[in-house]
Amino acid sequence: MKIQLYQIVAVLGSLMLMAAGLLRLAHSGSPKELIIAILYFFANIFIFCF
Repeated sequence: MKIQLYQIVAVLGSLMLMAAGLLRLAHSGSPKELIIAILYFFANIFIFCF
């Protein structure tokens, strides 16, 4: 399987979104932020890598 540049960018962007969700979770204490971050992560991986 050949990895394309856009797939690497998608994974890095997804990781940044998840990190932002974790920071918002730590700041607000709302588990909803973590769930949204995880959903963004999987959505980006699914859209760009499959």
